[in-house]
Amino acid sequence: MIGNDAEIDRRSVIGAAAMLGAAAALPGGAANAQSPGSGWEWGPMRWVQICATEDDPGRYDKQFWLDFLQRTRTQGVCLSAGGVTAFYPTQVPFHYRSPFLADGDMFGELVHACKAMDIRVLARVDPHAMRADALAAHPEWVARDAAGRPKRHPADPELYLTCPNGAVTFEWMPQVLREIVSRYPVDGVFGNRWAGSAGICHCNVCRTKFQKASGRAIPATLKDLGDPAVRAYLVWDDEMRYEQLDLWARTVTGVNPQAFFTPGTWGRLDPRRLRRTARALFADRQARSGNAPAWLNGRSAKETACLMPDRPVSGIFAVGETATPYRFMDSVQAPTEIRAYLHDGLAHGFRPWMTKFKAEVFDKRWVPAVADSYAWHARHEKYFRNIDNLSRVAMLHSAQTNTYYVPEVPRDNGAGGPQDAQSLRGGSDDATNGFYQALVEARVPFAFVDERLLDPAAIDRYRVIVLPNIAALSDAQCAALRGYVRRGGAIVATHETALCDEWGNRRANFGLADLFGCDYAGRVDQRVANSYLSVRGPHPLTAGLDDTPRIMAGTKQVHVRPHDPRMRAAFTSVPSYPDLPMEKVYTATRRTDVPMVFARTVGKGRVVYFPFDLDRTFWENSTGDHLTVLRNAVAWAANAPEPMTVSGPGLLDVAYWRQQGSVAAHLVNLTNPMAMRGYMREVIPAGPYQISLQLPPGTRPAAVRLLEAERDAVYRREGDRLIVEVPQIKLHEVVAVDLA
Repeated sequence: MIGNDAEIDRRSVIGAAAMLGAAAALPGGAANAQSPGSGWEWGPMRWVQICATEDDPGRYDKQFWLDFLQRTRTQGVCLSAGGVTAFYPTQVPFHYRSPFLADGDMFGELVHACKAMDIRVLARVDPHAMRADALAAHPEWVARDAAGRPKRHPADPELYLTCPNGAVTFEWMPQVLREIVSRYPVDGVFGNRWAGSAGICHCNVCRTKFQKASGRAIPATLKDLGDPAVRAYLVWDDEMRYEQLDLWARTVTGVNPQAFFTPGTWGRLDPRRLRRTARALFADRQARSGNAPAWLNGRSAKETACLMPDRPVSGIFAVGETATPYRFMDSVQAPTEIRAYLHDGLAHGFRPWMTKFKAEVFDKRWVPAVADSYAWHARHEKYFRNIDNLSRVAMLHSAQTNTYYVPEVPRDNGAGGPQDAQSLRGGSDDATNGFYQALVEARVPFAFVDERLLDPAAIDRYRVIVLPNIAALSDAQCAALRGYVRRGGAIVATHETALCDEWGNRRANFGLADLFGCDYAGRVDQRVANSYLSVRGPHPLTAGLDDTPRIMAGTKQVHVRPHDPRMRAAFTSVPSYPDLPMEKVYTATRRTDVPMVFARTVGKGRVVYFPFDLDRTFWENSTGDHLTVLRNAVAWAANAPEPMTVSGPGLLDVAYWRQQGSVAAHLVNLTNPMAMRGYMREVIPAGPYQISLQLPPGTRPAAVRLLEAERDAVYRREGDRLIVEVPQIKLHEVVAVDLA
């Protein structure tokens, strides 16, 4: 139950449950271990999804797909089964059957053909839409707006959106699931839009359930996150999803104990509760849009793995043009873009899952890109069966900050132009993107850790945890980070980190003030124009900048009071001064002692805190000085060599993994003028490189191979490190080291 008072029971919301102790402990040893379990889900390394349309039965070329699956050595498939449309002869009332199916069974014939090839099969279901006949017979099934009107499907006005909290979810879909799993030899069920697409539903079922749970009326919108009704709704919606997951999982395994249900998306759901039902995760981030960075799929892999590091994770990528708002799904992406996106996910632990919308294939230019990558992956599969991520830097992944923290937006003073006004709005993810980009450019292998899994077993393996403006942290989360530092860990934090509680409410002081070495002074400047940092080196944080007196600062600043007023900071403030008119662009205050970084030792650990938006500004402006500062901060905090270092030209995304009997260092070449905007048109080979790898204790190299070049590598030993020469990287080189 959610209380009626404004103070909602925080134990039931993300990040608010106890994170310390047995409830948060991860099974299977190390937090980032991916040791295979006993379930079949650990077997398939390459997946293909054939996402059918209603007119595919009788039109698609079944043999094309069977040949493709064999050619790519595919081990798992996902086939359209039912929900919005049934692709088999269903007997469930109002389960609309494709009119092109006639007397056939497209789903069934593909299932049996794939099982004959020893391929695992997931049945795809999607219950988010219904037709007019179902609405007429069951008006309680449809989602409704605040006026009580049925919600029409935004893309197809002949369809209606289903209510995710009523009979469709809890009565009708279990019949569909039971029919599919009992009739066909499927290994599991994959839920596409399993939680619906209706937004806030105001039907009588939802009104009644929410009133009973919270004592409140359903809010009209979710914009005001300070509204207790909005918070209560978010908590209640999550609880409904847990209930749905539990029912659907029990329904599937009740028919076939070896099968399971897995959701295609999971939003804010707590990984500890998600792991009760999900035996594998399939991340549905199919492609990047023109503005997304080339490393997007690698980030998706890291975020997925941090949720449930003891489960196999696969990354869904599309060959069609699906990332733009217009979704030209019958067209195809450039083959180079497909390869680059696929391989960046591979490097960071994804098992690839290709999705093709429409089983009938018009444009086959995607086939060689996928087939060649899958065949290469199959040849070297053992080096992709990872059991441990050897990164020693992690970034905190915060669903509650993304949900509840609402940064103030400054008012445009009219001094700038349209681009300036746009930059004031920014994006909630810009700080994370900025620090992510800096770590990629610095070639630091790193992972993500989830804010709800901060027990020592999960985080003490890392030397540094980066907190890129992680504003919303609970007292328990702050205590977990405080303990981590005092045990010898390090954090690098920026801007408003820990200035809010888990609900996004502003604290009187930082939740981590004792670590930062300063107190919140009661003010955040949301628009700081033309401000600078005085470089006060030499200092580890100023390395590479000691020949310049001043560099750019940020555009937002938290005012703080140092605990030690005598401290000497590596960077101090040159306060903001006018940036227009040009005649007034100078300052009378050329230097101050106001610290703009706090770098200190706390217990056995180290802390770096920047009271301004260094990472966000780097994402916006990409200045090399900010890259240097961010890189230096992580290096000083780590206070030890990285387990993998790379010297050589270009933009590389790197990762370092252990397998049973081997280690593998991944280098994905993103050197391309289109890497940070628009699709990649070509691969620009780069090199040479020298790779330095710290070997696991007690091991030595038995053989070293370059998997892209497919030849033995030139290498030498230097103490516990292996130095490998890589003459050239085309797209994705892997230094594979068999251990003795």
